[in-house]
Amino acid sequence: MNEQDLQKLFIDSLLSGEIQGIDEIIDIPSPQIAERIVRIKKEAYFRYFDLVLGIISLQRNLPTTIKIKSIDMYDRYHNLTMRTSELLAFAREENCRVDLVDLIPIEFKSDNDSIDERLPRQVINAILAFGRSVVVFDKTHTSRIQKYGLFSLLPASIIGYSNDNRFKVISSDKRIIGDSLVKPQKSTVAKILSDNGLIDSIPAIYSHLDMTQRIYQKMLFNQIFEEKIDLLQEEIEFLSGLKYPNFHEKEEIKKIVRESINRKITDYT
Repeated sequence: MNEQDLQKLFIDSLLSGEIQGIDEIIDIPSPQIAERIVRIKKEAYFRYFDLVLGIISLQRNLPTTIKIKSIDMYDRYHNLTMRTSELLAFAREENCRVDLVDLIPIEFKSDNDSIDERLPRQVINAILAFGRSVVVFDKTHTSRIQKYGLFSLLPASIIGYSNDNRFKVISSDKRIIGDSLVKPQKSTVAKILSDNGLIDSIPAIYSHLDMTQRIYQKMLFNQIFEEKIDLLQEEIEFLSGLKYPNFHEKEEIKKIVRESINRKITDYT
């Protein structure tokens, strides 16, 4: 079938609860219990993705106190600080609390589509933008990736359309990736700063590195959509306290060259 037919069939199966193992990937609502709302956006976010599912929880009376009781819950809250712009924009549009929103990008590969180098790039784009990726394959593709175990090569959750005319989850991963882009070795950086007398407290150094990493990741995530970056008040205050470095690249290059002039070959042996 073509991609449009595959999408339509998938959406119908999703909303009717007929996808085997879907709860391993998505907290999709039961057809009998109105506990969540599903919003479907086709060709979403500047046509980067075939489909983006917005899952809105209906737990209206949740307390505002944040209690992290599991790794999954930590990932969700951490994702909120990393991808603020995307989640806030959706929450404002739907008039709901931002921490009750899940956004899941989905790519479709019908049997009319060839699988080539574009697919890994699409998966990476999805992970960068939303911290996860789901790919749906048509029958022939499903048979091939199962036969050769190709699903294990993609860092994405895989849903296949099987020969019994049903969708089922082949490979699942519910984890939201929040900080894989920039992950400096904090102990090494902390030692450099401490040895140079810049910051005495190791916890303070770690706190500075965490804040820098978080701001940088927001810039990377949000530049995909060319949107305004939403910074928290503490992040703005952190940036306002930074000193402007008196660094002139050409002068520094000259200085490095001058320092090397009098070195002898024996200095390196």
